[in-house]
Amino acid sequence: MDLIKREFVRRILSEEGDRLVKNQGVAIRKRLEFRTGELENTRTTSVEGGEDLDGKLVFSHPIHERFLDMKRRVKRKRGEGTRIKYGYRIHNRFVFGHYGSIANRLMNEFTEQMAEGIRREFEQQMK
Repeated sequence: MDLIKREFVRRILSEEGDRLVKNQGVAIRKRLEFRTGELENTRTTSVEGGEDLDGKLVFSHPIHERFLDMKRRVKRKRGEGTRIKYGYRIHNRFVFGHYGSIANRLMNEFTEQMAEGIRREFEQQMK
């Protein structure tokens, strides 16, 4: 049964990682103009796990993606003072949104039917 649960966690993390890269890519293409395409093309996800049921979704991206997401103070062109310029909202919004989705799916989607389906797939692979 532990093998089935590990496979379930691996699948959920893999699916959500792929969704994260796809959804964030749409937002990046919509909000930014590219010069090299590095910001979109170098983002990857991978699932790592050990012998226990814990799985880890690793999301790799260029570091400047985080800086594009941050708000900052800029000096006004006319007049005195500063104003706040908001970031592009391309990182935190997606990472934390998918974090909640992963937690919800891990809590609610492991049913007897899901376990039986994974068990059947393992048996077919063994043949």
